Amino acid sequence: MQHNSDERFKTALQIAAIVCLLGLVSMIFHKALADISLVWQQHSGGDFWLALGRYLFRNLAG
Repeated sequence: MQHNSDERFKTALQIAAIVCLLGLVSMIFHKALADISLVWQQHSGGDFWLALGRYLFRNLAG
């Protein structure tokens, strides 16, 4: 009986970890899309790619 409850607890922790990782990844993607759309609004046309490159290099640590 103890073995079965340990396995259920481990499975519940794995599910919780997966949910947390999905939340973290979705937050990172949301931030990236928001930043790219902001650069898109500020710089249109061919200047967008240069501005995006400058933005990415400025924010490598972030």
